[in-house]
Amino acid sequence: MTTPTPTQVWRATVPELPPLVDEAGDTGSATARAADTAERLLLLLHYSIDWESSWVADPKHRKTYWDELLPGRVRRAAYRADTLDRWWSEVAGQLGAPAPRHRDRRLELATLLREPALPVITVLRDSLPALLLRVRIIAEAVAAQRGNNSAATSSADPNEPA
Repeated sequence: MTTPTPTQVWRATVPELPPLVDEAGDTGSATARAADTAERLLLLLHYSIDWESSWVADPKHRKTYWDELLPGRVRRAAYRADTLDRWWSEVAGQLGAPAPRHRDRRLELATLLREPALPVITVLRDSLPALLLRVRIIAEAVAAQRGNNSAATSSADPNEPA
């Protein structure tokens, strides 16, 4: 049995959200696989943001994070990039998201960046609102779960996974 990836763990907090591809091994269509990769990249991006000190952490920017900042930067990077490496570098730099701090997240990110770029970038351009809806649902569920599990650490940002 393999250890679940960070994105699989985060997605598991919302069992009622249907998967984009079958986790049991069926990779589905090329479009579904690209959407799955895009969603996982967006989750890793969200959880790579430095919620303590980046400019995005400022309360005035947090208000527009999901509806303006994140979609705008992701879409702009998708139109400028021809590789996933370039897309990640641009959007991560714009949002103050250094390389993930945890080894398992770095490994998953490195693996995802090797997926075929054009289908993933196309999904990021064409289906971004739907993808971000899913990512936000997952992030809110993770934050709620962490809030329930760690009431003693109330100073921790609910967006930052442990």
